[in-house]
Amino acid sequence: MRSSGPLSVVLLLAASSGAAAGPASPGELVERILVVVDERPLLLSEVRAVEAVRELDRTQALEAAIDERLMYQEAARLPQAGVSEEDLERALDALLQTRPDLTTRVPRPELRRLIRRQAVVLRYVDFRFRPQVRIEEDDLRTAWNEDFEGEPQGPAFEEAAPELRARLERAALDRRIEEWVEDLRGRADVRYVEGPDSPSVPAETPAAP
Repeated sequence: MRSSGPLSVVLLLAASSGAAAGPASPGELVERILVVVDERPLLLSEVRAVEAVRELDRTQALEAAIDERLMYQEAARLPQAGVSEEDLERALDALLQTRPDLTTRVPRPELRRLIRRQAVVLRYVDFRFRPQVRIEEDDLRTAWNEDFEGEPQGPAFEEAAPELRARLERAALDRRIEEWVEDLRGRADVRYVEGPDSPSVPAETPAAP
């Protein structure tokens, strides 16, 4: 993944605040195809949803949405990655409790689609990649020495080990996801739509009268 970080696609419920894309103003372009990914269009509304929820700029959101589309296409083939309607509703309610601003920034159906895609990807990652992550004690010792060697007030190894293990596991999982996305990108047909309001100019272009 790119500047948004490899695991951020599944960190939908993280609390955050700041500027995000709002609803279209009068005269703004409401919908268009930005990219065609494996013969399927990726729409402006989908990118705007990613932009608002993850608080990215338009260019970052576009690339993140492409990655998410590719991951979802593969993850959805795995039966174990399925998500129930009840789980989706609970996740949506939890998101809106954390980010009530999204109720006026992204239509609820678009938020629901985004949650479904991300939840399926997360389950796929848990099923396929997480069991492959193994952190040995030597790795923990190395990390502890790097963080606390020479610090008399630092925590003992046994005390610091659980947090160090979690950090190293996250980093290892991130690397596997990044490699996965690079592989998906290499095999995908991604065609950016050209025009005066193409992705190289992130902001919407006013619609013609």
